[in-house]
Amino acid sequence: MVAKRRRTTKIHWNIGMIIFVVILVYILINVILFLGKKKLTVYKVTEDKITNTLSFTGIAIRDEELLKASQSGYITYYVEEGKRIKKSGTVFTVDKDQKVQDAFVSQVQQLEKNKKVIDDEEIQHKITDYQSVYSDHKFSTVYDLKYDLKNAILNLSEDSMKTVIEAVKQKLGDTSFETQKSTSSGVTQFYSDDFDGKSAKDITSKDFDQSQYRVQRYNTSDKVKKGKVVARINKSEKWQIVIPLEADQYRMLKDKSEVSVRFLQDQTTATATVEVAKKGSSYFGYLKFNDYAVRYINERYLEIDVTLDSYKGLKIPNTSIVKKKFYQVPVKYLTKGDNSAKEQFTVRDTSNKGDVTVEQKSFTIYGRTKDYCYLDPEEVGENVVLQAMDSKDTFLIEKMKTLKGVYCTNQGYADFRPIDILIEKDDYSIIANDTNQGVSRYDFIVLDGTTIKENQIIY
Repeated sequence: MVAKRRRTTKIHWNIGMIIFVVILVYILINVILFLGKKKLTVYKVTEDKITNTLSFTGIAIRDEELLKASQSGYITYYVEEGKRIKKSGTVFTVDKDQKVQDAFVSQVQQLEKNKKVIDDEEIQHKITDYQSVYSDHKFSTVYDLKYDLKNAILNLSEDSMKTVIEAVKQKLGDTSFETQKSTSSGVTQFYSDDFDGKSAKDITSKDFDQSQYRVQRYNTSDKVKKGKVVARINKSEKWQIVIPLEADQYRMLKDKSEVSVRFLQDQTTATATVEVAKKGSSYFGYLKFNDYAVRYINERYLEIDVTLDSYKGLKIPNTSIVKKKFYQVPVKYLTKGDNSAKEQFTVRDTSNKGDVTVEQKSFTIYGRTKDYCYLDPEEVGENVVLQAMDSKDTFLIEKMKTLKGVYCTNQGYADFRPIDILIEKDDYSIIANDTNQGVSRYDFIVLDGTTIKENQIIY
């Protein structure tokens, strides 16, 4: 039996098939390259402002006169807390059995029959304030109102106070109570805390742990102990806030003389002088103010923002920033020759025969400092010698310096523009808006500088 011969089909190539395969391969290669290539995206330059701000919880230290109880007993205040008292004004009395308090109230009532010694309008103001903030969930405010009214009623004029004190002494005796007067004028506060008698320099890192902070507040009729601080007079609008610093924050503030401080409690802004100090392994800042002491008199710990610097300019993404090398040329070789207002360079050329010629040329200046200006190597060329106009000095242009910039796309190609970075923060930078040959507001720049080359055509 004869085996059947297997038939094979041969592919007959022709010029059409070859062209088709070549085109297919070309398309596939370009698709692969396109998918793997970074996309070109442009960014519109805008104006913005970046503030370099540090946040702290600080400790307030004030210029205070501390008043202590001269004996143990029950205290009665004769000025309302938070109000100003004059020098030698009566602040409080302390008696042992509260009989003096009743005697004082009796004498005040007696004076009322003869003349007005209290401010009815102030009493009504206290009640109105209470009604505006009262809540069933904060019933303790009832007791606050009670003490405020009692203090306000006993907020007598100094002449009336002297009359009452003399009457009580005659009735109960000179030793029945102790009177404390203020040795200076200022605003009154009735509390004692861990910082009594401490100066700003006495503050340590442990003092910033608010969970360990202890404060004792006093009201009329409270029992007090001999030698304890029961009142204080804030004598001045000058005060300090002590802040804890990290090592880098210490370095940032070290050369500062003034900073802007924003109080987060009410967004008030004030200017403070600043000093820093290192104590062992700890760093501290001391912010000194000339106002707002009374505004925050009830606060020992204050949340603040410290503004070191504020920068306003053009905002660009950091991904746009590229680098390029430029010739560094001393500015002494710049001139305004040939009656031209435009700055030029005197280029010296020596022929093969040794003949020397000079020519005024204008090169684009991409940046300038006090001592140098920067030129594009592609525009200037190689082995270019400059000559100074006011001397025989010459300079061979060869030294390079790297400048930062971005690619501007306004003209349809990647045009390098130098930038002057004022500050970098997160993913963006603020740059000066007056850089020579730089970018302007609303210019379009390449978002990612690595996706394109200089002078590459975009559209």
